[in-house]
Amino acid sequence: MERLLGVEDHHQQVERVLGERGEGQLDVHRDRAGRRRKGGVYTAGVARHKVAVLGVPTAAGARGPGVERAPFALREAGLLFRLKADGATVVNLSDLSLFPHREDAAHPRARNAEVVACALRATADEMTRALPEGFTVVLGGDCTLSAAVAAGAGRALGEAVGVVYVDANADLNTPETSPSGYLDGMALALALGRGAETVVAALGPAPAVQPGHVALVGFRELDPGERGALGELGLALPASAARKLGMRVTAALALDGVENGDGPVVVHLDVDAIDPSEMPAKQVSTPGPALSLAEVSDLVTALVASPRVVAFEVAEYDPQRDPDRSNAGKLVDLIARAVARRLRGPHQL
Repeated sequence: MERLLGVEDHHQQVERVLGERGEGQLDVHRDRAGRRRKGGVYTAGVARHKVAVLGVPTAAGARGPGVERAPFALREAGLLFRLKADGATVVNLSDLSLFPHREDAAHPRARNAEVVACALRATADEMTRALPEGFTVVLGGDCTLSAAVAAGAGRALGEAVGVVYVDANADLNTPETSPSGYLDGMALALALGRGAETVVAALGPAPAVQPGHVALVGFRELDPGERGALGELGLALPASAARKLGMRVTAALALDGVENGDGPVVVHLDVDAIDPSEMPAKQVSTPGPALSLAEVSDLVTALVASPRVVAFEVAEYDPQRDPDRSNAGKLVDLIARAVARRLRGPHQL
């Protein structure tokens, strides 16, 4: 079902969702027969107070080196301590091997695809071990890891996984449409089974995610070749519309837009979704009015509170552009706040 919402046409959608879910209720989804029901809980053996932390130090799909250092920088900024202080039983899965950036001028349409494939294969495999430990926080790394997190989650849980993709870009390019050839701009397309064959094959025999199981939130720029795929998604909500709706309603719409029944959901955050004046530690600053750090924190907190959500990933933070680590501290605050709210259990927002 196509749902591309702009500021001008969101009101009817909001009223429908709020009417069906009851005022203030976050969890909105359908049962297996497609009937709407309120307050459903997806548990699937994911322990409530256990939080697994996995680092994916990959810059293989990025535009340059730097983001591979993010997992270490976020740990160094006190993430594990904060999670424990908030009551989580932390399972520290450490970091995968380093997957470095290289320019790969010989393959300008899909740069560094072989290394990206190795990184995603390893990440998906590790997710099958992480999720049985508990709710999983994945520290990237570039955006390509999102395809592997979804693939691994689906494999681990035996369910069709949905994705709420919070990003300033759609990441729906393929080698045929990409203006740069960098695979982090094709991450969501890869999750849908489209694009560089070497990378898609590394994720498994079937696409990690179906288009109707994806809600794209917070985007403010599209490449021409992405527009057709955008209409296939369960929900596409630009940053301007999300701001007008407010983050609580945006979270409800996003979860409602992930049309995988009452199945599991992964939440992806590219830090480029955050206003660059507050989060400059990234390789790309997308033009256009962005969501503030506070808004993104509110959105992520509302999403992660849903019992359907089994993993949360942060991507594209570049410590090389954060010499005093102030941006790392902001991201630690964002992650810790969301996890702490989740640990308190299902709630009325």
